[in-house]
Amino acid sequence: QSEEFDYVIIKRTGDATVPTTITAAGYATFSSAYAVDFSAAEGLTAYTATVSENKVVMTPIENGIVPANTGVILKGAAGDYTGVITTTEAVIENNDLVAATKEIASLATETTVNEDTYKNYILNVVNGIPGFYQAAGKKVAAGKAYLQVPAETVTGAKTLTIVWNDGETTGIEENYEFGTMNSDAATFDLSGRKVANPAKGLYIKNG
Repeated sequence: QSEEFDYVIIKRTGDATVPTTITAAGYATFSSAYAVDFSAAEGLTAYTATVSENKVVMTPIENGIVPANTGVILKGAAGDYTGVITTTEAVIENNDLVAATKEIASLATETTVNEDTYKNYILNVVNGIPGFYQAAGKKVAAGKAYLQVPAETVTGAKTLTIVWNDGETTGIEENYEFGTMNSDAATFDLSGRKVANPAKGLYIKNG
């Protein structure tokens, strides 16, 4: 109804809220085309990820705002949570998670970007312990995320242990020098459970 315009285009930019579900495992990857604020989602924490020495260090996002097209890990009790689309600007640095802006039918183990080689990993939970495992042709749904790091930083590593940078650790985190063996050190099975009397099979001792 204005003489100054020939026509007006009204475009829908998304719902005001973004629902997400945490499965019984307690973890999920997440990304969105819009910035999403999870600060009011009680019991839910969003984390960024950086890789160092074959370990993935998870750092909580203090304000709970996940920038648009940014991959994160959501951690919380199993259930449904809701984030609110926001225009608040948020910048995240040092994050090796990549947003899946569309479905990836088969994520390759390696990716070449500008002649540099990267390794791809996806989040998985085995026996209740989360970790990142080589993609090897796995599907990644739109709105999820995967880990992508320079190949030289994770030479030969098919699995990356997660370390929570908020006081919690996941998995076996004992440090020993190569070439040494402490006979008094505890023995663990491959699920990270301490074993008093190892039977036939594979176990972890001295890291």
